Amino acid sequence: MPPDSTTFLQLLLDPQHWTPATIFTAIGALAAVAAAWFAYLPILQQRRTQRLLEKSFGSDLYSPETIERSTRYYIPPNCSSVDPAQEAEIRQVVATKEKLFDVINEHLAKESPNRHLLLLADSGMGKSSFVLNYYARNQRLRQRQRLAVVPLGIPDADEYIAKIDNKRDTVIFLDAFDEDTKAIKDHHARLLELMHACRQFKRVLITCRTQFFPRDEEIPRETGIARVGPRKAGEGATYEFWKLYLSPLSDEQVQAYLRKRYRWSRRKRRQANELVKKIPLLSVRPMLLAYIPDLLESGAKIEYAFQLYEVLVEKWLERESRWVKPEDLRQFSERLAVDLYRNSERRGAERILRAELTELAKAWNIPLDEWQLSGRSLLNRDAEGHYKFAHRSILEYLFVKRLLNNDRGCHGLALTDLMKTFLHETLAHYRGLGQLFQLKPTPEIREILWKMLRSKPLPHLTAEEAKAMIKLYDFFDSSYNNSCKGVTHRYETLDHKGEKIVLDHATGLMWQQSGASEYMSFEKAKKYQQSSNSKRFAGFDDWRLPTLEEAMSLMEREKKNGDLYIDPVFDRTQRYIWTSDKFSESSCWVAYFIFGNCLNQPVDDGYYVRLVR
Repeated sequence: MPPDSTTFLQLLLDPQHWTPATIFTAIGALAAVAAAWFAYLPILQQRRTQRLLEKSFGSDLYSPETIERSTRYYIPPNCSSVDPAQEAEIRQVVATKEKLFDVINEHLAKESPNRHLLLLADSGMGKSSFVLNYYARNQRLRQRQRLAVVPLGIPDADEYIAKIDNKRDTVIFLDAFDEDTKAIKDHHARLLELMHACRQFKRVLITCRTQFFPRDEEIPRETGIARVGPRKAGEGATYEFWKLYLSPLSDEQVQAYLRKRYRWSRRKRRQANELVKKIPLLSVRPMLLAYIPDLLESGAKIEYAFQLYEVLVEKWLERESRWVKPEDLRQFSERLAVDLYRNSERRGAERILRAELTELAKAWNIPLDEWQLSGRSLLNRDAEGHYKFAHRSILEYLFVKRLLNNDRGCHGLALTDLMKTFLHETLAHYRGLGQLFQLKPTPEIREILWKMLRSKPLPHLTAEEAKAMIKLYDFFDSSYNNSCKGVTHRYETLDHKGEKIVLDHATGLMWQQSGASEYMSFEKAKKYQQSSNSKRFAGFDDWRLPTLEEAMSLMEREKKNGDLYIDPVFDRTQRYIWTSDKFSESSCWVAYFIFGNCLNQPVDDGYYVRLVR
């Protein structure tokens, strides 16, 4: 009969009773206790961090759900001075990576001319999570920085900034510049306004999505705040921004996350690891790592980012199905996303009060009386009764869903960078499934479609398919679509390597300004293409015959180039051009700028050539 705990303790305290079995049992027990303690320690630390942040910020600045999501299983990221999005494979950045916390510590600890830091990253990469975790870690230090944090997505951010005392000794973190409603309207003016409001602070750190700025050159360099006192050689009259970019999680960091997330289950950790290997997007956007259990359960094949959000939303609907019909909740969530985005400037943020939420539900005929939100829902409620999506990217995904369903509330609104990404991916997916022509595209969708024109020639394009294509893209065709608006071209003429080319920024295509000066058969047209590439026309060797989609994108809705339906930026010689699309073995499609339409013609006939790349 095994000894009770008292007898066992007496044996341990009395060396005379020690035996090899007793020693072995004691070591095993102590090892088990130590293992349990060290396994529980990270959980204890996370809870302490969460309580510290909730006490510091209440629910005015960050909701408890946001704090828990940002601190649970958190892995400190690396950073780089180079934008990882510019790399062909975002996880294979060549630039030197450094630990972000160490870089910020060094930046704040020493006297540096770089008073203003811009921390950039794509959606879901952990900008706000860094702000919260760095603040919590700093608060636990004996010699700590005086830090203040203000999320710019709240309506009264300026008031919070103004109320902070002892500004000269305080470092201020301005989180989520891309969610500032004033910045969305005019990011340059808003940034100057914020820099003026923060001019007395010791240091200023701003987080923002990289793609919030339309072009790299629009990422601000100067703060607009004048330097005081003598300047060192090379220093400008105003302070400049020092830019850092968050790096995607490395393989080692992903493994560290999975060990935290599944510390008690090797089997689940192995399954999650296999999933991450299949879906690199999960490590690019660490926010999505939290939804690995949903992805594992779904078994869905993921090729695009929008499909991750599709699974995420579907699992949410399943969890909430006890209280509300999934289709009702889906419709309500999508329409709410549109309403929050459209009215964000009026409300001061992408959130809404319960009273207004209820009115919207009534107006949309969606029952909300018994709707309860679980702790894992995609909608969060703060202490003031405001509702908002757990992450802005969820709102953007749902907005695109409504846009694809031709919701009028989406019309006329500028799309965010992530909305454009979701839209582009969805359209590419539809094309792969052969469902693209079932769409009824809005102007916003067509702008994306114009940059996705098919470049691969078709061996058999029927007249009905050509007509459907012209309608889909809203190209002008005097026979099929003469009441259209056509492509809003943004042409740029370039002289490159002694040759004239035309770049269309609306479609992303580069054209020969003229082309073949004589008409020729289809076979000779292909030889002309080969010759142009051999000679590296304008310095390029990837010129090709345009598809019918690409050629018809040049068609103007009225005669602009003498008697031709094409912009005067192009040579008038090429009145009709071959395309690479075939109607049959013996005929190909031809774009007629002289008639403003397209027809299929025998391959032995003679037409001009204008190459594209």
